[in-house]
Amino acid sequence: MKTIDLSKLQIEMLGNEVIEHNFAKELAQVIFNNTQQISEHAFAMALYNNPVVELTEENKQIINTYTQQHFKAFVQIAINKAIEV
Repeated sequence: MKTIDLSKLQIEMLGNEVIEHNFAKELAQVIFNNTQQISEHAFAMALYNNPVVELTEENKQIINTYTQQHFKAFVQIAINKAIEV
């Protein structure tokens, strides 16, 4: 199974500069604060403690859903590239 380390998200900035951003804790906090699903709550708790995530279809869906709803376009683009949406 493919994994991704969300503490090392590659984000392309203006001027084509690429920065490495620790996205794991931000995403975990957003999910924790907004979910009403126990499975998503468990995912947020696990992500907060370990930024390396298996890219199951369920995990990809959670990551994509919350990124699309709560983060700016440049982060959405980076996530889409990283999880190959």
